[in-house]
Amino acid sequence: MSKAFVFCIGGTGLRIMKSAVMLMAAGMKTNGYEICPILIDPHEQLEEKKNLDLLINDYIDVYNKVVGKADVDKDQHNPLDGFFCTPIKRYYEYDGKQNDTSTSLADNRTLRDFLEVGRIPANDINRFLVQTILSESNLNNALSVGFKGNPNVGTIVLGNLIDNQDWWEAFLRHFKDGDRVFIFSSIFGGTGASGFPLLLNKICNCEGHPMVQKAFVGAVTVFPYFSLEDPSTTKSDIDSANFITKTKAALAYYEKNVNPDYLYYIGDISHQASYDNNEAEQKNSAHFIEMIAATALFDFLRNRSKQSRPQYMSRAIEDDKEVLDLKSLGNGYKEEVRIVANMKLLNLLMEVLKDETFFPLKKTHGFNKKFYNSDFKALDKFMGKFNTWYDEISNNTRGFSPLSIPKSTSGDLSKFIKHFSFNASRDHELLLDMIEASKIPNENHHNVLRYFLDFAYTAINNQTGKL
Repeated sequence: MSKAFVFCIGGTGLRIMKSAVMLMAAGMKTNGYEICPILIDPHEQLEEKKNLDLLINDYIDVYNKVVGKADVDKDQHNPLDGFFCTPIKRYYEYDGKQNDTSTSLADNRTLRDFLEVGRIPANDINRFLVQTILSESNLNNALSVGFKGNPNVGTIVLGNLIDNQDWWEAFLRHFKDGDRVFIFSSIFGGTGASGFPLLLNKICNCEGHPMVQKAFVGAVTVFPYFSLEDPSTTKSDIDSANFITKTKAALAYYEKNVNPDYLYYIGDISHQASYDNNEAEQKNSAHFIEMIAATALFDFLRNRSKQSRPQYMSRAIEDDKEVLDLKSLGNGYKEEVRIVANMKLLNLLMEVLKDETFFPLKKTHGFNKKFYNSDFKALDKFMGKFNTWYDEISNNTRGFSPLSIPKSTSGDLSKFIKHFSFNASRDHELLLDMIEASKIPNENHHNVLRYFLDFAYTAINNQTGKL
């Protein structure tokens, strides 16, 4: 199986990967590529990074329960066609390791200490150069909390930090012919804006690794899509009023120096969320722009081939509405609406079936109390995180809210997707479709969770597949 190494740089890169994991869980396909996410952010204590690590673990847990682990399970299966259809693998697993042993990118030194400014003579021209390009605030900031929206700092530091990382060495060892590279980052911050060009340059100029040098590389770089509180009221070093200026400066550099095979641009200036200006926590809610940025990965893996010159891509919506649904998004977003609806309908089935006393698949396929207290719990845990993610993107500014979810499990489903009609109006019709799906199994096994997701997807796709 070919691999796609997905480098997620900075806070926005991490948040895009979160949406990518949610979309893969909902059934968005990667054309058979195994996904290897590599998270790059010197802010090691960032909750966003910790939570993404846990989310990836939760996805892998469900996937392994459905497919089986190659080195453990004799009863292995091919991936399902629908939910959790894409394998995700950590880079260290390619070396047979169970845990990340990479040296932390975090560095508790200040930039002043990192550059050893104190050792430069007061009248040395290099001292004046440092004072020209770096402020006192830049020099005094600890590197362990990231680059605080300063790509000039990230450019100096990040290249040196990458060289010592196990994930970089693992990438070089395990990149094979047919593998691909994709990079998630923003263009208006510090880590992403500096890390993307640095990483691309290292890949393209990687001596001794000709396949890596010739790698088919795609990337999405995100323009400003949110604002932050006035830094004068929060004592923050980040001022979102400078985001556009930084973007223009970075674009001028990117135009001549940053040339992946495919470069996707996405952003939003008309309906922007406003977040707390707290660089230590960065508790930003999931956002529509992050979800759409994540779809660039799937487009790159499924539909694109290497061209003679770089290709530049973007997406647009039909109507400039603050809250988007199927109509205002336009026809180009039907797949995103469909698979998110699929996952929310799976959630409805999960709630209904636990209390369905007379559901025949309880006896014939093991959908019983034992199942709901074992493998089902892994799916239930992931679904809780998916529900939170959907609630955040539907209530954010700009909102992605294409569904009209009934307040109770027995509510009318016919308008579950706004501006689209289902044939089914009640949950029992989905249950009947699950029973029908069980009558024509193409596999004979004892994996109850696999049966559950397989039959549920067939039943749900009967309703949403015509979208």
